[in-house]
Amino acid sequence: MILAILLLSIVMGIAPMIVYASFLWWLDRWEKEPLHLLAAAFLWGFIPSAIGALIAQIILEIPASALMYFGEAGAFAHDLLSAAVIAPITEETIKAAAVLLIFIFFYREFDSMLDGILYGSLAGFGFAAIENILYFVSVGSEDPSGLGCLIFMRAFLFGLNHAFFTSLTGIGFAMARYQKNIALKFIFPLLGLAGAMFAHGLHNGLVTLGIVGFPIAIAADWMGALGVLVVALVSLYHEANWIKKYLAEEVSMGTLSAAQAATAWSFVGRIGVGFEAMRSGPGKWWRTRQFYQQCAELAYKKHQLSKMGNEESNRAIIEKLRGEVRRLSEQV
Repeated sequence: MILAILLLSIVMGIAPMIVYASFLWWLDRWEKEPLHLLAAAFLWGFIPSAIGALIAQIILEIPASALMYFGEAGAFAHDLLSAAVIAPITEETIKAAAVLLIFIFFYREFDSMLDGILYGSLAGFGFAAIENILYFVSVGSEDPSGLGCLIFMRAFLFGLNHAFFTSLTGIGFAMARYQKNIALKFIFPLLGLAGAMFAHGLHNGLVTLGIVGFPIAIAADWMGALGVLVVALVSLYHEANWIKKYLAEEVSMGTLSAAQAATAWSFVGRIGVGFEAMRSGPGKWWRTRQFYQQCAELAYKKHQLSKMGNEESNRAIIEKLRGEVRRLSEQV
């Protein structure tokens, strides 16, 4: 029985988060983020974030536990402080470290708002997975009859929460990406982190209030998640315009054809050429996929050059990508 509960907890803790993460990866239509970085963000949330948050919360609980000496009111204040202040501050700070590390060491991969949402969300999904496993095992071992309800609430009803919270941090880093003002490069990530802490604290605080705050928490969480989805879709629209603009220049230079450039920024067009290439075998499909990936990377790099100048040898990278696009354009 215990083994069955453990296996169920692991599957239902991880599987829904993988599904949600896969949707976000699919949504990143134009220039896919490297899978190893997305996996690293997920694993950071799954292991280091969980351990770090637990240690920090144990330390902060020592002074907070003094409230327990003040009767029922003190106990309620302690629960509210732990849930709405300590947990959001510790968890969001440590999850944010994943986005920070990617922002610092893989700066070139941070191209748009959607990238920030992706990396922040993956760290959140990782954290949610391990947190859910621990909750499911704890409740399932004590009262198996309540496990189904808990799985529904944590994996589905509130399943997007941690991703939503930390995606706000990711948006903050994305807003800092093209800022030349040094102060704003620090301010925007901090504002994003503050937003993540606030949203997390609001959710926990409302849930702590019980039946009064529970429906408000559901509404607030889903409205927030939908708001982030809207930001992601707007980001995709802007990215399509980058591709359209910068590849038009490449057409005039003979790097690729006008038809190929039109397909590069068309969602339906890319799906169509992908299916057509599959009929010719995996080699043709792979070359076609690589071609349009390189087209997007070329456009993004030209956008970076227009915004930030020749940071980290943008011009040299553009020339290299241009040559690769020209080579592949003759094979697709």
